[in-house]
Amino acid sequence: METIEQYINRKFGVDSDKFVEVMKMSPGAEGYIHGSLSELLFKDFIESLGFEAYRIKEKPEGGYNAKSDDARGDFYIRKKGNTKDEWYVVENKGIKTNTEKHLFSLDTKDKLFRHLKGLAFPKKDYLKKTYEKGLKTYTKAKEKWEAKNVGRSFPDFRWDKSTPGARAFNLIGYWKDETALRKWVDSLDESKLTTESYLNLEGPIKMLATHAPSNRTAPYTGVKQAAPLVTEFNIMCVDLFQRIGEHKFVFMNPNNISHSPTSPEHLYQNYHIDYIIPGVKDNLNINHPWYEDIEECIKQTKPIPRKIDKSQLDLR
Repeated sequence: METIEQYINRKFGVDSDKFVEVMKMSPGAEGYIHGSLSELLFKDFIESLGFEAYRIKEKPEGGYNAKSDDARGDFYIRKKGNTKDEWYVVENKGIKTNTEKHLFSLDTKDKLFRHLKGLAFPKKDYLKKTYEKGLKTYTKAKEKWEAKNVGRSFPDFRWDKSTPGARAFNLIGYWKDETALRKWVDSLDESKLTTESYLNLEGPIKMLATHAPSNRTAPYTGVKQAAPLVTEFNIMCVDLFQRIGEHKFVFMNPNNISHSPTSPEHLYQNYHIDYIIPGVKDNLNINHPWYEDIEECIKQTKPIPRKIDKSQLDLR
């Protein structure tokens, strides 16, 4: 069997040290490898649970536009033993790697305290306020679109009032009160609040968020946004490796999560799944509409199965 050293030399004409050096200079190449590895590991994972899994072509003959509207994900899956033509389309995504940029402004203890205070001790009506804000944004988009499309109706607003917006995490209860939070923040080393620390995942908090910057045009409204369509797949699978150092998958049904408020046919590009706060919250706390167990996700959210389109299968 060919060794990794032999493979690198044959493919790139360098030794492994030079190859690693180049990889560190090429975030795009690293990202592509992460994506491919995540898909391979997901296939192994889902088959270990007793599912069949068939890879969907990334670019069928004719390019991406030739992809079936019902197969714009990465895999068809169904339980082994199911003889019906009923499959779930799964889209594999990695975690957003530049999420920490959102945290760069938290470069003082006071800023970090104010940030966490709003998450750990939210106002009692924060869910209601989030829903109302989304509805207000939606209403403006609806009125603008319908003014340009007389006689047609904008798609309905479908947010669940219990899980509104892009935020699914829960930091309530990790500090007894604001005094305890303040004490924890004040105990931090100032050097951990730098841009470099956040970039190297050595900052006091780590944000786990999706990364789905796909440009899609809504089939009904014609609205174009840099985010997937709600109907593209049955289940989104996100690999959390680049934030937790372990290939851990979490899942959601796009029909059970808040859509873009300005285009109900689109998802958000980024959903905030959870936070890791070393020493305070070291473990995941995954909440609906996200699930750690794909079978529980299917059971609770009931995605509608699709017929397999064999012309879309990658049989390599």
